[in-house]
Amino acid sequence: MEGDRVRRLAEVKSYLQRRVEELEGELELLKLLINLVDSALSSESFTKASELPRAEVERAAAPLAPSVESRLGRMLTEQSVTSREGKKLASLLVYEHGIVVKPLMEVPVDSPPIRSFFIAKILDGYKRKDEELVNAGGLSEDEALDYEVVEEEGLVKEIRVFNYREKRRLDELRSSLRWALNRVLERAEGR
Repeated sequence: MEGDRVRRLAEVKSYLQRRVEELEGELELLKLLINLVDSALSSESFTKASELPRAEVERAAAPLAPSVESRLGRMLTEQSVTSREGKKLASLLVYEHGIVVKPLMEVPVDSPPIRSFFIAKILDGYKRKDEELVNAGGLSEDEALDYEVVEEEGLVKEIRVFNYREKRRLDELRSSLRWALNRVLERAEGR
């Protein structure tokens, strides 16, 4: 009787281990697919400035302070961050050494998708990793990721990210921003 119970528990354990391995494999595949979809979305969401409505162009082209401009370097491209339905949520200005996010909708600074996810998890996470590299001597302080959130009357006017350094990080920032802005839009629309 005791032997049957032990055998059954061993079978259950074996089954659970196989199942965990299967699910981990599936999770890895799903992550890969998400990255592929994100890459496709980011290439599809590029919009030329000439195609944007005039108000969006003026808002996106507002000049940066000289000190900010010198930290960012030369502007490389301008992209649109869009909702799933194709609505333009923000302009993403990509520079040699940073990005500037200019929302095209009202984005409360304290909105959880922005404050808790994009800023606290994504930006602060990269900042911590870079600080560790600086402390270990693998990165100079002026190469470490930093950011500024420019707000006006409780709304995000701009998010400036300095020293994203890698295309992979840029893609992850764009993808995370898109997710956060979609959540802000859903909350605003009561979905």
